[in-house]
Amino acid sequence: MASSLPNEIYLSIFSHLSIPDLLAASLVCHKWHVSFISFLFSNLFIKSSRQFFLLNKYRLLNRHSNLILSLTLFKLHLSPQDKQLILSTCKKLNKLTLIKCHNIDSNFLKDILRNNKDSIEIFNIWGERSNNNNSRNEINSTEINDELLSPMLEFCGNLRELRICGAEITDNFLNRLTSDEEISTENIIIPGESTFDSQQDKDKLETPPTSPISTKTYPYLRSLDLTECFNLTAFGIAELFSPRNLPSFHSLTLQHNPQNELDLEFFEFLADNFKFHSFNIIILNSKRFDEKNKKVLHTFARITKDLEVLGTKKDNVHVIKREKEMIDSEILNFFQISSPFIYS
Repeated sequence: MASSLPNEIYLSIFSHLSIPDLLAASLVCHKWHVSFISFLFSNLFIKSSRQFFLLNKYRLLNRHSNLILSLTLFKLHLSPQDKQLILSTCKKLNKLTLIKCHNIDSNFLKDILRNNKDSIEIFNIWGERSNNNNSRNEINSTEINDELLSPMLEFCGNLRELRICGAEITDNFLNRLTSDEEISTENIIIPGESTFDSQQDKDKLETPPTSPISTKTYPYLRSLDLTECFNLTAFGIAELFSPRNLPSFHSLTLQHNPQNELDLEFFEFLADNFKFHSFNIIILNSKRFDEKNKKVLHTFARITKDLEVLGTKKDNVHVIKREKEMIDSEILNFFQISSPFIYS
């Protein structure tokens, strides 16, 4: 009988249905309704403050918090109440995506990664380029930079995929990403001990160790995407490939940027020396270099041809040509963001 099918089969079927059909299917029986709710909340896409209002008003996030595996926030102005609601309910995320959101702060990122450090495998964040011309009524999103992202890194040990796009990060962030980090001693509880025998024992636990406890960071990280990150240099990128760093690292997406020596010669060096890695190279015919390097626009066709030749010679190089930076609909497609039903 259809009602005896595994929940995974229902989720697969529901992914092909339209919104009216989904709503109709949810009314067939209790089993279908439960499966529909699971499908709805497992991949939650929130793009308006009204959604937060409804989710909070009817306590839907609290009621279905155990179902939320993937959360996407799109162009939201996050209030303190919104952030608190997310932090209190989303504690088993496998995937978190933040696209052009406003009022993101380092404490929020650190706390949500801390809450989900044992389950989260994919973290995506996309910022608004500082040179983009937003409409008068549009609020600029939070700038994605080193200071914003660095505090969260100590809770990213289980990440498989990391995408930081449209960001102002520098080589300093990559250095933090590839360095040995101290294990956080915050809220450490010694197994088998729930109380302290004396105040002296308590003081010992609260006192940081004289020698830091270090560990290899990000042992599972395979994919790193740095689309539209124009402040990185060849020196910083090269550090990613140090033998002691990122043991599972396999795929890298980079922006062509001759100003910072991210050019044909450097990409050829990467392809030749790291043959088991995959490199996606984005070349952008953009006016952002007009003032500093007018040759970028004038030589776009030649550079594109040279990179395409490199792509044909090297199996591990894929070249992506773009006439302009990504617009919102392309970003959503890029992250494969879809939702069968969105509160509005």
